[in-house]
Amino acid sequence: MQDAVFEILFLGENPSWSSLQHALLEAPKYPLRVRWVDSLGELLRALTKGQWHAVAIDVHAWNFRGLHYVEKIRSIYPALPILGLYAGALPEIEAKARSCGATHCFALEKVVACTLHDALASIFAENDSWSILQKTSQIADTHGEPERVALTFSKNQVITHALNNLLCVICANADILSDEFNVSGPDARPILEIKKAAKSAAALVRHLK
Repeated sequence: MQDAVFEILFLGENPSWSSLQHALLEAPKYPLRVRWVDSLGELLRALTKGQWHAVAIDVHAWNFRGLHYVEKIRSIYPALPILGLYAGALPEIEAKARSCGATHCFALEKVVACTLHDALASIFAENDSWSILQKTSQIADTHGEPERVALTFSKNQVITHALNNLLCVICANADILSDEFNVSGPDARPILEIKKAAKSAAALVRHLK
């Protein structure tokens, strides 16, 4: 399927959609058709009504709820390729997205049409393309009313994602402050201690999950 036109559903917020649109400027050369939806219910309805090759999800969307959406879609559509899109400033989110079920992950700032097309071409080349689409279609037919799907999150999941979000923001902003003010020597110690503490806390959160 190297020359195939891949039909992709994208779930995310407006800023990430704008970044993805910029990446799709190469689309005439690497044929991709992407439709933006802004809710899980709309995405599930679209999956039941059409034949899609993949879904792309902004894992940061709605305060990292995108990670839950990856997990939810993977549980419903085990054969469907899921592309996780994340901010390059927070590379540790890639591993989390993969653990939730993303097939491939791409940093939004670096993704281009050819990488998306080649990733999907590789997936369909390594697997029987008809089998993947047929499985997706069959599951969609038996899935019923998508708007009735209820997302359930335990208290621990909510707390864990909130803490991860906080720690990621702390680490990222510590890096920004360090670069912006060119902090070095003794003056760098407070920022280094903040980053060290945040990374230790993040490791502890992962261990406790």
